[in-house]
Amino acid sequence: MAKIIALDIDGTLLNSKGQISPRTKKALEEALSKGNIVVIVSGRSPKGVLKYAEILKLDLYDGLLSNYNGARITNYKTQKILFNHTLELDYLRELLEFSENIDINYTIYYDGKCYTNSMDTYKLEETRAKNNMEIIYNKNLSYEIDFKPNNVLFACHPDKIKEPIKKIHDEFSDRFTLVKSTSYYYEVMPKGVSKGKSLLEIANYYNIPMSDIIAFGDEDNDLSMIKDAGVGVVMANGSESMLKQADYITLSNDEDGIADYLEKFVLN
Repeated sequence: MAKIIALDIDGTLLNSKGQISPRTKKALEEALSKGNIVVIVSGRSPKGVLKYAEILKLDLYDGLLSNYNGARITNYKTQKILFNHTLELDYLRELLEFSENIDINYTIYYDGKCYTNSMDTYKLEETRAKNNMEIIYNKNLSYEIDFKPNNVLFACHPDKIKEPIKKIHDEFSDRFTLVKSTSYYYEVMPKGVSKGKSLLEIANYYNIPMSDIIAFGDEDNDLSMIKDAGVGVVMANGSESMLKQADYITLSNDEDGIADYLEKFVLN
């Protein structure tokens, strides 16, 4: 029976040089050729994952993209959006206004552009480059925003992020899904949205049981899919909390951990 193979990008699919290694590429292409479904599951926008979908030739095998931590799911070959969850505009405006008083900035991906309320947003250029987007600066964005995005990405120096994200959590956890995806990123999605929930939607769409999903991840925003998948595989370079939740700990992203697992348990 076909399996769903779900892949986080940074720290999982990519090595520390930001590349998909030849061994990992070969293993995933073989898995695809055997009828398995590969899903790239990322907090990035669709534009930010396209080159990896191209490298893996997902267009030949109906591979899927799950972006914004599961808020939007797209068939890469047909570009058909299978599921799309957006933020409520009134709640979003309240969140953005609140954040502007607690010393943390944000970016919002929408329609191929990266919107921000400050050009001093932490790691802004890195965010833009990863997602291959034009930056649109608007200091009044919290008041003037008139579109419904899939998520908001808050960014702050690791030494300063703890206090503002606690305030956001305390004020808005009943209205949004909130997840700290790196030491300096804090992501906000529609309530109930997660990487794990996106795998459930995909499993139901293809009538594949959750027990036949293999999920690979390394950071805390991957936790829901590691827990919900039939097999949650955590990279050896994963966070301490993720390693504790793993069904299986594979080699690191610099040691072809994805390929090593697939060769042992899927392609043999």
